[in-house]
Amino acid sequence: MKLILLPLMIASSLLAENVAFWEIQKVKANDTLNIRSLATYKSEKISSIPHNEKCVINHGCGKNISLEAMMDLQEDEIQIFLDQAKEDWCYVEYKGKKAWAKKHYLKASSSTCK
Repeated sequence: MKLILLPLMIASSLLAENVAFWEIQKVKANDTLNIRSLATYKSEKISSIPHNEKCVINHGCGKNISLEAMMDLQEDEIQIFLDQAKEDWCYVEYKGKKAWAKKHYLKASSSTCK
């Protein structure tokens, strides 16, 4: 299955949003941004990100995620991903945890991140 989807994955990685890191916005100072297993508020919470974080790794938004992020998915997860990816959700990484975050709460980081 991965070999069949490889051209799609390569095309997606070329289209991935040109932002290396996100910073969190529009989250109250006493709150966190939840990141989820699927691009929906109803899916499992994987982790949370502090309201003032400025270096969240971007793996892309919607179906345009990086090849590296796609390669992390198992065969059965690839089709699920393609079926549920939404443009207003981004696949992010924070402290080694990869999951979906609502794009509304993200903006391009102006910080120097590693």
